[in-house]
Amino acid sequence: MPIQSPLSNLSDVLMQIKDSAGQYQTTLKKNEAATRAVLVDPILRALGWDIANTNMVEVEKTRNNVRADYALSDTNQIPRIIIEAKSLGSDLTKQNIVMSLVNYAFNFKLNDVFLTDGLTWHHFNEFTPGKLQPTKILDIANDDPVSVAAYLVQHVDAAKFWPREETIDVLAQRVEQLESLVQTLSKRISTMQQSVFPQPTSQPTQPTQTSTKPKQTFIDLNKFDNPAGKKPTHFRLPDGTVLDIRSWKDVLVESCKFALENNAKIPIPFPDRIGKKTFLFNTSAPAKGISYISEQYNGRTIYIYTNYDSTNIIENSLYVLKQVPSSLIKVPPGVTLKK
Repeated sequence: MPIQSPLSNLSDVLMQIKDSAGQYQTTLKKNEAATRAVLVDPILRALGWDIANTNMVEVEKTRNNVRADYALSDTNQIPRIIIEAKSLGSDLTKQNIVMSLVNYAFNFKLNDVFLTDGLTWHHFNEFTPGKLQPTKILDIANDDPVSVAAYLVQHVDAAKFWPREETIDVLAQRVEQLESLVQTLSKRISTMQQSVFPQPTSQPTQPTQTSTKPKQTFIDLNKFDNPAGKKPTHFRLPDGTVLDIRSWKDVLVESCKFALENNAKIPIPFPDRIGKKTFLFNTSAPAKGISYISEQYNGRTIYIYTNYDSTNIIENSLYVLKQVPSSLIKVPPGVTLKK
């Protein structure tokens, strides 16, 4: 089976959209909801947007009594693109329709707004007094599908707002779950061994993976700036314990585990730093395709949400570590970076 690029895949979808518009035009011209389901939703899915995941795509998003058909949000659930869909064949140049887009841009505090009837897409990103013309008009029925696909990928691809490093398949998710479980069990076995077979006081305890490594030079998390493109190698917990890590996600996972292990009274569900729709700890797993790990807490399984970029990983790590009792805080949490 040949490998198909995202651009090629989207081009094929656009050609299917063109065929569907011709085949079902009688119904689509009278029904906006059908237009969205048959012509718009497949394009968004091909661009990586999970229509069923309300963290990514919120249908009929309302703000200040202004309702948009689609609000495409980033990993922090902040709307970044608004799409208004009309029934097939609608006049997209009507003044009242265009003015509604200006209203959307003002209320949602963004510039990228699309207006479409499923076949024709108008992109507005420069709303200025006296200038209400679209920056770009895409015509799926007549334009080169590759050119249309390239423009949509450039401006609407979900990877711009949901980094591909944060998107994992089911197998990778299971691997993360197993790795987390192995680490937890290893810690527990080590603790049990030390309690049953304590080391003689005259002999220093042999260092383990989690032993303190004072020779490392750490950067305090609360002073860290612009982590993008940098790779952490060690993470220092507030009690001085140093862990070998491979990614920024490990920083968040270990921070969450440390908080859970040392505070039995964290309320579940526990919202993340933004505190709106996403829960850092929850009793139900996130939607399919969203990165998470599971842990045991107070006798039940909880799910730790990890689908953040590196900046938000740091902020949520600092946020959750505030749940740790002050008596355990010996040093500020920090990381070392790969040279």
